[in-house]
Formats: sequence, structure tokens, C-alpha cells
Amino acid sequence: MKRIKIGLRSKVVLLASFLLVLPWLGYHYIWEMESFLRQGQQQTLIGTTRAVATALHERPNLFNTQASFLPEVEAGKDLYAYDIHHPIQIDGLLTDWDANQNQSRFYGKEYIRFQANQNTTNPISFKHMVGKRDGYLYGYFQVTNKTPVLRRENSLRVDKNDHLIMALTSPEGTLQHYIISVFKSGWFNAYAIPANQYNPSELKREKRIQGYWRLTETGYNIEFRLPLTLLGDKLGFELHTVADTESRQTDTIISTSNIQDINQLGTVLVPSPEIEQILKGLGHSNSRIWVVDRHQRVLAKTGDIRQANGVWGTKESTTKDSLSIWNHIQETLLTPIYQLFLERPRSDFIDSLRYSTQLNSEFIDAALTGKSQSNWSATEDNKAMILSAASPIYVGDKIMGVVVAQETTNGIRALRNKALEKLFNVLLAIISIATILLLIFASRIASRIRTLRDQADHAIDNQGRILTPFTPSSSTDEIGDLSRGLSDMVNRLGQYHTYLENLSSRLSHELRTPVAVIRSSLENLALLPQNSENQKYITRAEQGIHRLNRILTSMSEATRLEQSLQSSDKQQFPLNELIEGCVQGYQMTYVDYQFHLTNSPSSLLINADPDFIVQLLDKLIGNAMEFSDAQHPIELSVTKNGDYATFSVSNVGPLLPNNMTDELLKSMVSVRAQSKESSSHLGLGLFIAKMICDYHQGKISITNRDDKRGVLVTVNIPLIH
Repeated sequence: MKRIKIGLRSKVVLLASFLLVLPWLGYHYIWEMESFLRQGQQQTLIGTTRAVATALHERPNLFNTQASFLPEVEAGKDLYAYDIHHPIQIDGLLTDWDANQNQSRFYGKEYIRFQANQNTTNPISFKHMVGKRDGYLYGYFQVTNKTPVLRRENSLRVDKNDHLIMALTSPEGTLQHYIISVFKSGWFNAYAIPANQYNPSELKREKRIQGYWRLTETGYNIEFRLPLTLLGDKLGFELHTVADTESRQTDTIISTSNIQDINQLGTVLVPSPEIEQILKGLGHSNSRIWVVDRHQRVLAKTGDIRQANGVWGTKESTTKDSLSIWNHIQETLLTPIYQLFLERPRSDFIDSLRYSTQLNSEFIDAALTGKSQSNWSATEDNKAMILSAASPIYVGDKIMGVVVAQETTNGIRALRNKALEKLFNVLLAIISIATILLLIFASRIASRIRTLRDQADHAIDNQGRILTPFTPSSSTDEIGDLSRGLSDMVNRLGQYHTYLENLSSRLSHELRTPVAVIRSSLENLALLPQNSENQKYITRAEQGIHRLNRILTSMSEATRLEQSLQSSDKQQFPLNELIEGCVQGYQMTYVDYQFHLTNSPSSLLINADPDFIVQLLDKLIGNAMEFSDAQHPIELSVTKNGDYATFSVSNVGPLLPNNMTDELLKSMVSVRAQSKESSSHLGLGLFIAKMICDYHQGKISITNRDDKRGVLVTVNIPLIH
């Protein structure tokens, strides 16, 4: 399996990547901080509701006029005057009420109190609502009536046609009835009906109740207003319609409640301006605060949930260094990345309770039992989380209502995101600086180690000779110690190699004298009369001396060649012609062997010493003949191979052992069979051939032939361009 090479810098980067756990820890820490902030916001909001409730305790006048003492309220009967946030033009077109259409209520057959014809094909119904603005109570009726009947223009009767009766209690609690009856579309004033009598002579125009009656394709619209000073805490409406234009008798009566009995008359809840003033006076502008009665009807409201983010505003510097590189990086690079995984607070969420007049919620029900409550809920579009808190309002020992405060968690989210961004910015800066410093440190170490490697590579050649001295480092750290240790080792290797290089010449010189003495002694001894037994030993000794002499000659040959190479002169000559002449000489000298030459047809000029090239070829031919089968020719080839002249020597014979091709080119290495060791071969032939190739900037290689029948030696010598 191939091992993956990992450099020192890569390891440092890998180790530095563990610094990325810091943003992960910081992220979880900020989330824990957000959880604590939410708990703090929850307790703060409950405290806000308790503070507001304390300002409203024991003030029954705030609730009496709002029908808060009723045991229960009935939808459609007990009316609610919504806050109107835009001007209303009394024109009967009802276009000004479009924003409040979802707050209107439909009154159909379930509100019919009298109907003369049960099988009528003209069912009467209307949509209705009331609202409050600038001290007035506004309202409208959108009546569906296929055959409206209005007053005769000169008639004094106001009840023989379609008409609307309004019943209300005055602020003093007196029941009062008003009738709205017109003879054409247009502006009207209501008439006050004394003691519920329709005597035309006793009807009085009430100019404070104004409106507009407008006929439509489906019936008619009635739009009106009256001052809130005229209104108490009860209000009801009753619509009378006439079907027969001759008899002009009332055919259908549809009403919001029983307007004849003050006890059965529906209530009207007008958001309390007094409570609103109290809320504004408390100055809680960071929350949306509701005050609801015990029927969960809204008495007052202040604040906007979109600005109620639960966090007090902090003044931030509006000046920003536009030339700051860090600000530019943060805005163009970091902020878009943060936006991918940070949930940004949004204020464009759907506020379903914005115009609510009834807050029906379980946690408010629980607060009405006397204990402060809180609740978390998401908006309908899940764009924001809303925290609500409620505390009861006491009048005596009774709970008359609840203070509800609401805030979003947008402020906490903004603080969380800001904290995360600042934390990430700091951590990224720390990680970046630490990584850069580590990379610089690792690069410095790698560079020093690489310098040591390069010095070691260039200090010793392939033959183990010292080429250049090893320069030790003056650094006092471990790498400096290693450099000095390597320098000392190289110096000792150089000394030892010098000793080995001189050893062969010394041995050759020292041994030749005793060898000569032994040879002369043996020659003299051979002249004496000897028996056959003694002659055998003398012959064996002479063979040993001959072998020892060849060994000494081979040992000194390499040394002499190296010295000759240093003083050799190169010249230009055609290699193919030189080899062709040598092959002819080999053929005449070694008649027992066959030589086959494939020569290049073109001249291959090289710059070399021809004597050394001949010596190189002699070594290769001698090696080939020694291992070759005489029955097969020794094949030589001379070709041009790019920028090199290539000649090869191939013989049929034993194959090279595995993993020995490079070893054979070294000194004192031989793969001869045991039976041939008597020839005293030291394995210097190919080593000398490689020395000659290296001197001529050539290359030599030895491999098994492709047909696996022998060995192929290839030599490449650079051509002259």
C-alpha cells in the first residue's frame, strides 16, 4: 500500500485545525447565554406586568363603565368599539372601513326578533361594527335588502318605513332611544324618542348623532357617528324593514340585543382612554402592553410589538472608518457568511393580534386565577418568537382584569448575533494569526531541514566519496545540534573513505615484494630435483601466487583509472566507427566466440577519450564472454537515441537475480557462480565501466533481456550538437 506523504507544513495545518473547536465552543456558549437572557427577559416582563397592575389596583372606576363586572359577555350582543387609526369620512361608501373589514360582524337570521313572512324571498341581514376615534364613536351598517322602503317625503311618521333604532345608556345610566329614518339617500340626524313613543310632535332632532344613508345595489349603507360623551356602557341597535309599500307595516326586525329592556341591552366596551393615559405615563415603551377585563376584552393598549424587542436601546457610534481594512473584510466577506447560519431578527412578521379586541389564551385564563403567568409563542409565519406575560388586577378581593405585556426575542437575537459575530471575528483573527505564525515556524524548520538534506545529498556521491564539506549550523537548537552532528559524521566518513581509497594501493605496494620473494623462492625450488608429491605442492603454490598477483593488479587498476580520468583529454570522434573497429579486433582475437554488430549508418560524433571508451567496451565484452554461451553470438548495437549515442552489448546466458541490477555497478559486487570463483574476480569490471560513463556524462544500465534468455547492458553517451 502506498503511504501518503504528509509534509511538515501539512501536519502543522492539521494541528492548527483543532483551533476550529474554539468557534464551536464559543457558539454553544453564546447559545447558553441566549437561554439565560431569555429567562431574564421573562422575569423582567413579568415584573413589568406586575408594576402596571399595581398602578391599576383598587381603581373600580376604570372598570365599572366598561361592563367588566358582567359574569360573561355574548358575541354580537356585547359590542366592542375598535380603535380606528385613520380618518373616517361619513359618506355611506364605507371605503374608509376597508382596513377594519375583518373586525365587522355579520347579523343574519339568528338575530331576527320578528318576521311577518317566514317564507320571504328577501332575507334581511347586515354587517356591522363600531369604532372609536378622536372622542367619537363611529359605526356602520351594510344592509342587504332587495326592496328597501324609505319615508314618504312629506310624511311626519318615521316608523312606517325602513328605519334603525339606536338604544344606549347615558353616562348617568339612563336608557335613551334614537331613530334614524330618511326619505332619500343623504345626510341625516337622528331623532330622540322620549319614553319610546313615536309621536311625531315629540320627536327631537339630535344633531350630535350624524350620519349618511346611501342606497346600494344590494340594499343600503348606514354610516354614523356620535360623541363618546353621549354614551354610557350599554349600546344596542334594531333594524326595522317594511315589505308592503301600501300598509307600510314592519315586516322584519333584526337587532343586536333587546333594546327595550335596559337589563338585556348589550354592553359596549370602548377602550379606556384613562387606562391608556396611565400606561403612557408609566413609560414602558419597550413592550406592548394590554389591559383586558376578566372577559379578556381589551380595555387599553400601548406600544408596538415590532419595536418591542425586549432590549433597551444602546447608542452606537454612527461613524465608521470607511478605510478600515478589517471593516471592509467584515462587510464583504464575513457578514455574508454569518448570514448563512445566523438567524436574523425580522420585523416583517405577521402580527395577528394587532387589532384584536379579545385575547383568548390559556395563560391569561391562568392569570385570572390570581397568579402571574408567562408564555412563549411563535408568530403565524414563524418569523419571530413572542414572549407574553400576564399579571392580575385586583379591586378588593376580586380580579377585574389582567395586564398583558408582550415582547419579541428580536433584541436577544440581535445581541446574540452581535456577540457571535464579535466572538467569531476575534477567534478567526486569533486562528488566522496562530496558523500563519505556525506556518512560518514550520516553513522555517522545513527550510532548515531541507538545507540539511541538500547538504547531505551533495556531500557524498554514489560511490560514497566526499564531494563538498558539510557546513555546520551555528544555531543552538536541536536542528543546529543535528547539523553539527552530521558535519562531524561526514568529516569522519571522509577520513575513512580516504583511508579505504588508499588501502588498495598500499596493500598492492606492500604485498608485491613478499609475493615476488615467494615467486622467486618457488622458482628456485622448482629447479631442484623433486618427487611427484612435492611437485604437486609447488604447482599449487605457484597457482596461488598467480591468483594473488591478479588480485593485486585488479585492486590497483581502479585507482589508476580514477587518476587517469582526472588528467584525461577528450576529443571528437565517431563512436560507431570506433566500435566497428573494436568488434573486428574481438572477432580475430576471440575465435571461439561470435560477434554480431548492428551499426548506425550515420556518423555519431561524441566528445570523449577513445582509450577509455575502448576500455569500457573491453569490460563489457569480457563480462559478456564470461557469462555467454559460445554457441550463441554476442550481439552489439549502435544507434542514435535523441541527444545520445547508444550502444548495447547483449549475450545469451544466466539471468540477473532480482533487485541486483543497480548493485552490480558498485565496487566489489559479483554474481558469478561458485564454480567460477577460482578466477579471482573482484567484481570491478562493471564498476570501472560506470566510472568511465560518469566521466563522460553518460549513463549505463544492466537488465535482463526481454526474451529472458540473457543479459543486456546499455550505454548512453551525449552526442555533439
